[in-house]
Amino acid sequence: MSEIPEIGKISGAIFNELIYPRLGAKNDKVIVGPQHGVDVGIVQVGDQAMSITCDPVFIVPEYGWERAAWFAIHIIASDSITSGLKPTYLSIDLNLPMQITKEQLTIMWDVIHKECERMVSI
Repeated sequence: MSEIPEIGKISGAIFNELIYPRLGAKNDKVIVGPQHGVDVGIVQVGDQAMSITCDPVFIVPEYGWERAAWFAIHIIASDSITSGLKPTYLSIDLNLPMQITKEQLTIMWDVIHKECERMVSI
């Protein structure tokens, strides 16, 4: 059995050994299911397909709040775009710096909001 790293992501071997065989109930509507190193899944909803991604919004304050927010939202959107489907819906897992202020959060969220509006119109 492979070892779990002290910090960081698990290896493909650990994923294949522990996670992949235990994904819950199977469902034929899952077109692209969980895979190591793949951040997008695709499910059939009616006669259409929907991509699902899950990544934390990670903010790097050293970039400046506007630039950090721009990078964060584009990193998340890029996972969805790799599915070939247009990003339409978004679920965000905010991982914010402990010392973030309300003003900094406002700047960050305004950028995320504006970028999401812009992406839908593309």
